[in-house]
Formats: sequence, C-alpha cells, structure tokens
Amino acid sequence: MKNINDITHAQLFTLDKLTRLPEPLRFRNLVLALCNKGELEFEQNYTTCTLKENDFWIITPFDIVSFEKASDDFNCTILILPSESLSPIFKDVKMLNFKFIKHKPVINLKGEYLELFKQILSTMWKVKDMVSEEDFGKIASLQISALTVVQQSYYDKYVAQTNSGYEFLPRKKELFHNFINKLVESHSVSREVLFYANELGVSSGYLNDICNEVSGHSAQGIRDSAVTA
Repeated sequence: MKNINDITHAQLFTLDKLTRLPEPLRFRNLVLALCNKGELEFEQNYTTCTLKENDFWIITPFDIVSFEKASDDFNCTILILPSESLSPIFKDVKMLNFKFIKHKPVINLKGEYLELFKQILSTMWKVKDMVSEEDFGKIASLQISALTVVQQSYYDKYVAQTNSGYEFLPRKKELFHNFINKLVESHSVSREVLFYANELGVSSGYLNDICNEVSGHSAQGIRDSAVTA
C-alpha cells in the first residue's frame, strides 16, 4: 500500500493483505475502496475508523492514513485515480458533502446503492482487460465521476436528513478537524504549531490539548507526520 503514491495511471485491484506501516502515509491520489468481507481498523486524519463488509471508503488527496490491523479474511476492491485527473470529478460535488467525506470517510452502503456500486466495479474489471492502460484511465475517470454523483445521492437520501453530525460537531472535534484541514492547505508553509493556532484563533497550548484529547496525538506530532508522510 505504501507504493500507492507512485501510481501514475488509474488502477483497479483486490487487496487482501496489509502490512502495518511504521508511520502514517499521506496520500497523493484519490482512492475508492469497497470492502467485500472482513474488517480493517485504521486512522484517517488522526480519527479512528473501521472498514467492514459493504462499506465504501474514500481517501482524498492529502489525507493522512495509518493502518492498524486487518482481519484474516479481509478483502476489498480498490480503484485509484491519480490526482492530476481529479478536477473534473470534484467540480460538481457539494461542499457539505465533501466536508462530510473528510469527517466520515467510510459509509455503509444499502440496498440499490450497494448493488450499483458492485455492478460498476464489476464492469470496470471487464473493461480493464479489454482496453489499454491509457483508455482505462479515461473510463475510470468517468466511472468515478458516476460514483461521486451516486454517493451524493446516497448522502442526500440516507445521511443529510437523518444525521446532522457534521453540522453540529462538538466544538473540540470541530476545532481538531479544522486543524487537519489547515495542515492540508498550509503544510508547506510552516512547521510551527503556533502558526496553525493563530490561524484557528486559539492558543498553541489549547490546540495541543484538543489534539491529545481527540486523537491521542500532540499537535506537533500530527504536524510532523503531515510533513514527512
């Protein structure tokens, strides 16, 4: 999985073995995964997550992920698109939906949505063996755009009306996620926690306390991982 950032063309493959990495990995590409069976525990942007059967997982560029452990029967289908191809895909994504993805990267698919996602990925497997690598990339981009639209529909139907968790995040978690977002935006600007604290309108000590409380990691530790991942 560590070599996933080296991919320069769209890729589709099955993943059933994961090696725990010694440090978090900052992704550069868009990764979509559908869990076929088993379970994976991981941290994404320093938030603990679990991927289970029929869960759909999204990793967007600059997300920081560390893998904790996977069950022996873990198996998932992964579709990757290089970051250079992403602009057309995200231009129509509603901002609230995108923020929801950043806060909740794993959703459990239901009913017709699960069947559609499986059907699209099954079609992609067939296409992969029929066309060139370059043409597969073009088709993958279109299919990911379709998945994004469907995911938006899923969000509107199952999430927006029944779960207002994003809009009403507790203040501490909201501040923590805002810190992560600032790291994504400005990780090359400054290594100093004070810079991000000032950007968020809090003291560096308070920001550090919040990071430790929410994620178990210090603000500086998270900052350092964002730079070296």
